[in-house]
Amino acid sequence: MLDEEQIKKIKEQIISQIDTWHASEEQKEQAKKQIQDMSSEKLEEFLIKNKLIKSQEENNPQQKQECPFCLILQNKLNSYKIEENKENLAILEINPLSQGHTLVISKQHDKLPSSAFSLATKIAKKLKSKLRAEEVKIENVSILGHQMINIIPIYKDKKLERKKATEQELKEMQEKLIKKPKEKIIKEKSTKPKKTLEKAPVRIP
Repeated sequence: MLDEEQIKKIKEQIISQIDTWHASEEQKEQAKKQIQDMSSEKLEEFLIKNKLIKSQEENNPQQKQECPFCLILQNKLNSYKIEENKENLAILEINPLSQGHTLVISKQHDKLPSSAFSLATKIAKKLKSKLRAEEVKIENVSILGHQMINIIPIYKDKKLERKKATEQELKEMQEKLIKKPKEKIIKEKSTKPKKTLEKAPVRIP
């Protein structure tokens, strides 16, 4: 929060800048009055909006909004899980570049374990077989400081184009990717001996 002395100096500086504007005298006077009449809260909002000062959140990183990927790992945000291992979680990208676009999220915010690449390779094979992708691009990325891997299926004659997937589309894709193939049921040959019919008695004429 700005103190009275800071507010006074800032207002003087802004007002002096208004004099350099290419505007009519009437417009300049209106702008000066608007600045002069601003409360300390409104002035602070104005300065933050115009990036003249940093917000309280920027000055105090601990007060910043939590990482959404960390919230997913804590089950505080909904996601569409595909697979998981001890160190990573694989989920569907909600704004996919292509059908089946998946993220492997490290369970440690700023570290990407080698097991993440093993999981990514496994999912890439699944995307190729189940979605018939021509190839699958694997790349490590950092989003909001969180380490993860992008797994992007590439299809013939289809461009990569980011778009928001509907909840229904994500659910259907999730079911398709986690569904296990049906096991073939092999009928066991009966080991029981066949029952022999008793011979009919000889007919006596």
